[in-house]
Amino acid sequence: MTDRAISVNKGRERMKRRTPDGNILEAANRAVAEALRRDRPLRKFLLALSKIMSGAGGSVFLAGGYLRDVAEGKPGADVDVMVAGLTHRELGRRLRSLPHARLGIRKVIPAGKHFPVYRVAASWRDGYIDVSVDRGGGGRMRSSLARALEDAARRDFTVNSLLYEISQEGNRRVGRLLDPFGGVRDLAGCVIRCVGNAEDRLREDPIRALRALRMKNERRRHRIEPATCRAVKRLGPALLPGVSADRLVGELLRSLAANPEGTLEDLRRYGILRALLPELSRRKGGVSRAGRRYRSLARSSRGPIPETILLANLLADLSPRDAETVARRLRFPNVRRVLRALSDLRAMRHPGAMRFPGAETEAILSRQEGAEPFLALHHAATASDGSPGRKLKHFFAYCSKTPFLIRGTELSEMGFPEGPGREEALLAVREATLNGKVRTREEAMRFAENIRAAGTKKRTAL
Repeated sequence: MTDRAISVNKGRERMKRRTPDGNILEAANRAVAEALRRDRPLRKFLLALSKIMSGAGGSVFLAGGYLRDVAEGKPGADVDVMVAGLTHRELGRRLRSLPHARLGIRKVIPAGKHFPVYRVAASWRDGYIDVSVDRGGGGRMRSSLARALEDAARRDFTVNSLLYEISQEGNRRVGRLLDPFGGVRDLAGCVIRCVGNAEDRLREDPIRALRALRMKNERRRHRIEPATCRAVKRLGPALLPGVSADRLVGELLRSLAANPEGTLEDLRRYGILRALLPELSRRKGGVSRAGRRYRSLARSSRGPIPETILLANLLADLSPRDAETVARRLRFPNVRRVLRALSDLRAMRHPGAMRFPGAETEAILSRQEGAEPFLALHHAATASDGSPGRKLKHFFAYCSKTPFLIRGTELSEMGFPEGPGREEALLAVREATLNGKVRTREEAMRFAENIRAAGTKKRTAL
């Protein structure tokens, strides 16, 4: 597949004039062509798709994130293909007629609630390739290019409006990068800009307000251009509460994972936090404490912060009731795990309330998805409160070297009924073991027997 200059018709000439630096556009054009040359299975699939779709009167365009990533110098991740000039039913029929075995296609699945797509699963790629028809409308008599450009005009941001047209030229298929809204220029300038009128784009899909913040936080030194910024501030708080919680939390998590402190600050500054999480906004000093904890987490984490910890930190200043209300309203993934982490964090921040502080702390750390991220959250929480932190990392390492001298099955054989009493006896023995009061299995058995006898005496007295 060869790259070609954009110079065929008036539409392409307009695109060229709207991009002030032709060299930037040409460099992006070459980058996409080179990426497709390296990715032979994808190139083979696109060529076959273009051939079969052009036979039906359609044209094939690569669109969206793949082009943006490649133009930024990153590996192309999500592959979205748009076919202009066909109906959704015709597209499905043509996709199924492709030579699946030769192209490594495993299956073609119809999907999409808001916008129907076909998801192509291939043996040579993780995830799916999304293939959809254009959203240009206007009837079949319009050219495929005109329909494709209208589709690009309905996309969210200029950096996502790039198209790579695959067409027949003579006896070969060629690729051309189309940039109708200056997306390459904005990529080079680290600018996030809505396509066309920003308020229109946000009214079409309010999740774009949150997506703008997420894209900013995923990319260093990027900024949201003024008109888009004003639209996000004006419409985001009003429209986002009406978006489905699943879509909201997806964008929120991706942004928090990229830059947790920056995401929280942007949510506050644009008024979105008050609209989506009023419980935290009303909490005096809650936002600033959550921000400090995120900063501490980012410094102490060796790898990505688990989503359970990211979400738990967001709710750490709320009452248990408010935290559960927010987590369920926003449909947090693994909500029980998030709420358990919050409960464990509250217990760890008040060790004086524990009857068996060593054993209970060990139990809390042992049941976490990962002890280190939870320890980092606990350290961040105590630091933000100005409290002296316990050296729990060393304590947990000590616990891992200290064997368990007695198990629940042995307590059962000794006559402990299943339930809270047995759990309490296990904690008591473990506490004595960690404190060095019990050193051998025989001592542990005697210690447990004394607990059982004391419990029997107490019940008899009653």
